[in-house]
Amino acid sequence: MADARVLFLFVFAIIALSLGTVGFYKYFSRLGEAKSLATAFYDALWLFTIEAGNLAEPIPWQLEIARWLSPVISMYAVLLGLAVLFRDQARLLGLSFLRNHVILCGLGQKGLNIARSFRENGYPVVIIEKDGNNPNIASCREFGALVLTGDARDAYLLKKAGITKARYLVGVCGEDGVNADLAVIARKLVENRRSGKLSCTIHIQDMKLWVLLRTQEFRIGSNDAFRLDIFNIYDQGAKQLFRQFPITKELSEESETPDLLIIGVGDFAEQVVLNAARRWSPMYEATQRRILISVVDPEAEHFIGRLCQEHSLVDQVCQWEALVFDTGSIDFLRAEFLFGSDEQPRASLVYVMVEEENVGLSSALQLVEKLNPFDVRILVRMNEEKGLANLIRESSRSTTVFNHLFLFGLMERTCKLDLIYNSSHEAISRAIHEEYLRQEAAKGHLPGSSPVLVDWDCLPEGYKEMNRSQADSIGEKLRAINCDIAPWSDYGGDKFTFNEDEIEMMAEMEHERWCEQKRQQGWVYGEIRDDKLKIHPSMVPYDDVHLSENEKEKDRNTVKEIPHFLTLAGYQIYRL
Repeated sequence: MADARVLFLFVFAIIALSLGTVGFYKYFSRLGEAKSLATAFYDALWLFTIEAGNLAEPIPWQLEIARWLSPVISMYAVLLGLAVLFRDQARLLGLSFLRNHVILCGLGQKGLNIARSFRENGYPVVIIEKDGNNPNIASCREFGALVLTGDARDAYLLKKAGITKARYLVGVCGEDGVNADLAVIARKLVENRRSGKLSCTIHIQDMKLWVLLRTQEFRIGSNDAFRLDIFNIYDQGAKQLFRQFPITKELSEESETPDLLIIGVGDFAEQVVLNAARRWSPMYEATQRRILISVVDPEAEHFIGRLCQEHSLVDQVCQWEALVFDTGSIDFLRAEFLFGSDEQPRASLVYVMVEEENVGLSSALQLVEKLNPFDVRILVRMNEEKGLANLIRESSRSTTVFNHLFLFGLMERTCKLDLIYNSSHEAISRAIHEEYLRQEAAKGHLPGSSPVLVDWDCLPEGYKEMNRSQADSIGEKLRAINCDIAPWSDYGGDKFTFNEDEIEMMAEMEHERWCEQKRQQGWVYGEIRDDKLKIHPSMVPYDDVHLSENEKEKDRNTVKEIPHFLTLAGYQIYRL
């Protein structure tokens, strides 16, 4: 809309200037004064300042139009500028009234996609961007985001953006160090926050640094005002990929062992392999059948060797084949590696992970031609599902050739509101609630019989936050028994168990956490439970005789499930 108004002004300004130049040239010619076109052009420019001087009749029609049109254009431009200025000032003044909004730091392609996604879901968005000339700023203002210019690590700027009242802080600046600093600074700024937690989500691009920092998610976030989640687009992308395209339709001992073909190596391919191994691990335990993964790339052997060395889970669960050639080689064009001796496809899923989109899509189309008669899904990694992707999508409507070709826009699928909903804390919180539903069902309490006995998506926000607080406390419990967490990459990392003393210690901690949470909500002790009056008989110390053994067992069951909860978020527990 703003671009259209600017274009409108530019076009009519050119018309007015042209008419004014021609008009002045004719006007001076009639007066017998020899004036050049340059002088006429100069005089036409003055029409925009409403200082054309007194002109004697007759006035050429071109000049008559220009001396009215030019000042109208000038006035419109002034009013438009004032409207933009006052709009921005009004928005700045409105910052003091914002509550539960989103502060987004960094306005690259990731930031633009995330900001648009939050706005589409009704969230107020305040953006902090260092480059005042960033072309994405205009787009964000168009869909209603407020943009502040400066360094995201500036405490004054974060306070101005309303960090003490915001619901989410998202850091997607171009440098990992800036995003990490942002999390530390934000935690200090909200430590005296009175109500609600600030959920801080930062992006870390470097995979080794991301693995290292992920262990901090349940350390730095263990207070009443701040929660930290660290995401990486390749990890998020792999998880999204497997949600949409599972390696098997259903996991059971009768499931066929998936055979995967990966074209191209890199960080995304590594996360695809690791997530595939995690999903297949329970089936390997039951059947001892390994996933066959074939890798096509000049660096295939090095890629496989490094993965097996760094991740014992991958080494144990996967069987490997290195195809050491690239997508431009004669071996790839012949495509003999696609088929077994029975002339049937060797892979049930093909992942094209080539970095260059054009090369990746071209390679995928060659595979489509060879595999078209068979039911083999070909998934192509792209940054965004635009351009060539749109052309493929349109073509698929008129032909069945592309029925098994699927384009996966990495940036579009990861950089949106779902990155909050799919965070580690949220995944664990959801799992905690699902375990609670299972326990209540075992007692005969049917789903829907109370406001709490519903699916996560239907659960009131207050109850969701209670589950999130329980997830936040996991790190503190583990440290109390001299344990810590790391991203799940070891074989058997999902089989960790606590001893009886550890279970009892953590169960007591969980009960005390629950009591404190209830007290903050206004609950008190009473022999008979009354939800309206906020009275609960379990609000006593863990070793109090009034606390029933059933309540203690509930706390024990909760902490016993911690390894399972963490596994769902991609973590494993280890002893220090």
